Amino acid sequence: MANSISAAPSVLAAGVLSSLQNKLPVLSGISSVFSARPGSSGMSITVPLIGTSTATAFGSGGYLTQDDATVTQAVVSLTQYKISSRFTPSNLKDYGADFFVNNFVQTASIGLAQKVMDTINAQITVAAYAADDVTGATITYADLIASQKTLDDAKAPAPRFAVLNSSLIAGLRADTTIVGNNVLGADIIRSGDLGVIAGARIYQFANLADNGEDLVGFLAGPDAIAFASALPDSEGIPGFEVSNATDAGTGLGVQVLVGMEQSGFLNVTATLLFGSAVGRASSLVRFTSV
Repeated sequence: MANSISAAPSVLAAGVLSSLQNKLPVLSGISSVFSARPGSSGMSITVPLIGTSTATAFGSGGYLTQDDATVTQAVVSLTQYKISSRFTPSNLKDYGADFFVNNFVQTASIGLAQKVMDTINAQITVAAYAADDVTGATITYADLIASQKTLDDAKAPAPRFAVLNSSLIAGLRADTTIVGNNVLGADIIRSGDLGVIAGARIYQFANLADNGEDLVGFLAGPDAIAFASALPDSEGIPGFEVSNATDAGTGLGVQVLVGMEQSGFLNVTATLLFGSAVGRASSLVRFTSV
């Protein structure tokens, strides 16, 4: 059944995915898998984690000897989340279809991005990752250097990234070792973007939960966290048009459904089926306030 919004579901799906990618750059730094197999909540996906190994002399075992990079894995259980908006024909007439398209894309991407970060955040506990650095309410360049050494000693792979709450971000922006640098400091003062500091890409997550353990951030290698996504099995819903948009690079797959309810409301829903799990425990350092 044709819907009353001029943009096709495919345009909405692509818009939500693009906005999500901009809000979740951290996904490019972790182990991720996108499954082309349609699924539902409770579906499990195995995510390979590429670790480190030592090269050995080519011997009698030839190519049959398994001495290449160690491949470990984490099993991720997926949960489906959705963001829905309902419009009346008078809403569309009063405000215009383009307003609702743009509003929905931003509303859906903000809500889904928050849920992704909440899910990753929930993995960062002392039971999963023992290494920690008590930074207090702020953090310094020296703290990052010390934590990087912890990951170096653990042979955690690169590239690495740090996710920090707002207080820690403010601390780095005020650290004279960083902002006093003639090249790096000038850009931070102008844009506020910390970029790569001490070998780690810095990301801010203002809603970082402390998990009841005084967590204020973390530094990690790409094998520390596993993330997986699949497309929901939502085909064949009567009266709804369904479209998918996928990005295998980040492990994201977004589905948008548009249809007219019997009540007369136009329903637009974006869904994301994903999950995360603990990867290599020694490849992450937790930052705590106490």
